Amino acid sequence: MSSEPRILSIANAKGGVGKSVVSIMLATALAKEKNKKIIILDCDSQGSITDMYETEKEVYGEEYVPLIEVEEITARKVQTFIRRFGGDYDYIFIDVPRMTDKKKDNSTVMLLYNCDSILVPIVGNEVDVLSSFDFLTLLEEAKNDKQDMDEPLSYYGFINRRNQRKSNEEAEEAMKKEGMKMFTNSLPDLKIFTRPSFYTSILDTAEGERRFRDFYEEFKKKFKIK
Repeated sequence: MSSEPRILSIANAKGGVGKSVVSIMLATALAKEKNKKIIILDCDSQGSITDMYETEKEVYGEEYVPLIEVEEITARKVQTFIRRFGGDYDYIFIDVPRMTDKKKDNSTVMLLYNCDSILVPIVGNEVDVLSSFDFLTLLEEAKNDKQDMDEPLSYYGFINRRNQRKSNEEAEEAMKKEGMKMFTNSLPDLKIFTRPSFYTSILDTAEGERRFRDFYEEFKKKFKIK
């Protein structure tokens, strides 16, 4: 296990774009495939990841062990957690809440500075795209600030809940014009991507393998996960 874990986030300024679900799917897939120790730090005041985690633990019972851990924590305590316990994990995913205040010293915005990799889910409608424009500005500022300290930060966007509407292609092109590097693969708007498990990988099922594998492989390649 590395003394310095990889720290990643599936993040966007706006809520409701699928950040938590994608975090769980990627974290559990990595834990199962790579046999890595992974934790999600749930910094969202709604605690949706924590609620799902605790509910599923009750269903499975103590004799079963989840693939990953979840810790509910405030944004201001994340740096302390990483400093004290980061060496116990190979990967730390930070669940960043939606951002209502984009000031640089805001504790939620500062969560981005803890990360070395950020994946941005984008839903194909005008409101979400405009919000993603603002978030891209924050990411570029964070990347530049971290480069000044010789610390890496890479980020990519992807279309989440892709359907047949033309707005998906329009959103993708708009983000590219703004300078966002985009995944080739996207995630379709399917029921399988609405309720992930902490005890199994989405890749364990035939549909999950078919629908998620290419996205997962691109995720590993883009962020140099071996």
